[in-house]
Amino acid sequence: MSALDQKDLELIERIVYKNNDDVAVSIARSFERLEERVDSSEARLHSRLSEIEDRMHAF
Repeated sequence: MSALDQKDLELIERIVYKNNDDVAVSIARSFERLEERVDSSEARLHSRLSEIEDRMHAF
């Protein structure tokens, strides 16, 4: 078994850092999609509550 050269170690380090960046971007995009869904659900909930409130005032 031979030891790794400095060039090999640098290549491994670059790959690890690139993968970290890819994972960070993927997580950030997932949080953005989650935020959009939460915002959409919140808007639908407010709309529905407004409808219910309007019906209550109609009585």
